[in-house]
Amino acid sequence: MTDPVDVLIVGAGPVGLLLACELARDGAAVRIVERSEKRTYFCKALGITARTLEIFDSLDIAEAAIDAGLWLRGIHIHQDGKLASTFDLPIDLAAQGLPYGTLSLAQFEVERILEDCLVRHGLSVEYGHELVGFRQSASNVDAVLRGPAGEQALRCRWLVGCDGAHSAVRHELGVAFEGDRYPETFVLGDLDLSWSLPRGPMHRFNRSAASNGGATSLAVVPIAGAANRYRLSMIVPEGVTLSSDTPGLDELKALMLPLLPQGADLSSPRWSSTYRVSHRLAARYGVGRVFLAGDAVHIHPPVGGQGMNTGLQDAHNLAWKLALASRGAAGPVLLESYEAERRPVGLDVVANTTKAMNNVLAQHAELPGFRETQLLIGYRDSTIVRDDRPDAGVARLAAGDRAPEADGLTRPFVGHAERLHRRLGRGRHVLIGHVGDCEQLDQLADLLDHLRKALGRHAEGVAIVAADSKIIANERIPLLHDSRGEFSARYGVTSGTAWLIRPDGHIGWCSDRPSASGLEAYLRLIR
Repeated sequence: MTDPVDVLIVGAGPVGLLLACELARDGAAVRIVERSEKRTYFCKALGITARTLEIFDSLDIAEAAIDAGLWLRGIHIHQDGKLASTFDLPIDLAAQGLPYGTLSLAQFEVERILEDCLVRHGLSVEYGHELVGFRQSASNVDAVLRGPAGEQALRCRWLVGCDGAHSAVRHELGVAFEGDRYPETFVLGDLDLSWSLPRGPMHRFNRSAASNGGATSLAVVPIAGAANRYRLSMIVPEGVTLSSDTPGLDELKALMLPLLPQGADLSSPRWSSTYRVSHRLAARYGVGRVFLAGDAVHIHPPVGGQGMNTGLQDAHNLAWKLALASRGAAGPVLLESYEAERRPVGLDVVANTTKAMNNVLAQHAELPGFRETQLLIGYRDSTIVRDDRPDAGVARLAAGDRAPEADGLTRPFVGHAERLHRRLGRGRHVLIGHVGDCEQLDQLADLLDHLRKALGRHAEGVAIVAADSKIIANERIPLLHDSRGEFSARYGVTSGTAWLIRPDGHIGWCSDRPSASGLEAYLRLIR
């Protein structure tokens, strides 16, 4: 048997890679295995939401993702050859309170960027290694892997299945994958498209049943890397039979060109595939010391590009909990909160993408909204958040919510402003307080000392004061001025209020009269 590790991750797609990156960064002993011999370069998932880019920022890979991607500037819907509706995103999102737009970034690029990040944290993917089976006890999971050198036994404290819709881990656990599959067949192509329409928006071309060729819908999304590169996804019309699961260029042209504007042409096919769309949700997100994430627990229609993003956010939620547990700073209650917090999100995504898919099939034009940014996902009902304010139930911002961004924070002798989110995440709990006098500043510094005794180097803090405040920093906690008033506006500031931000960027605890006893009551929730 090889040396034991804290976490064995099965599957090195985006979800497994993100989980491995965060755990390795936070000091956990991790192995990540992938049964494929090498990475593939198929353009499967594509869109990256604003919330996922915030997570990438906490891993210091947001810039790499943005440089490799292409901003989606909106959506244009065409019905029977005519433009029916448009939704164009403004270039300046700051006025809308949005941190990022939606990025077109192919799944293989996401994997490349995450794998580079993993290597920087001293870990690499073990390709060609397949999970044969596992057994768990009260304290460990004993797994068997099959690789180039044959079978090997491995002991880990926890095992996470990030191994896709046909998850071997889920099957071994006996967890039901409840749902159904659409009868329609879809065809996907990664090709060059020559046409006169603007590059930037996603285009959807609907053809009604009364039109020649029958009812269908074709989605066209730009892919970064070449000026004419696009991913085209189409519902195969009723009565049409494809020659293979990987149709060639001539067959793709025959299917797709009739829906595209006159003069359009397709060339340079890189990859094509046929697929069926399902909507399923696992009955459990984990059993004992074994957890599931990503497509292993939820699959749904690709409308809105929510799938890969939801899986990445599963991993982000689970990572900090496993990291705390691996250090002995948390117990089973915290790990059980993974399912309690993420399964309702999965249920909501499956339900809403299924509704959106039904609208596509019925050719009802539906334009994206704020929901698609995934910035609204929150955990107010979670058992591991605590809000000690009397008006918490009606507050615009409460424990469980995503901590908003705030820009324009300044400090003496530094010639540039900073963003609040640059201080959040990165495997740490961060205490934020808005202070109005030196006494409140000292009290906040005392709270930070208490937090550090509990969490060590994985605890940080910052005090924020009004732009014109004359308070002098006391050297025990950093002090920033809210020079643009963004923090005050977005956090609904009352002087003396403190927020404790979890490593996943959500508010774990909030109090307008913060005290060591209140903080300790929160910490007991996660121990």
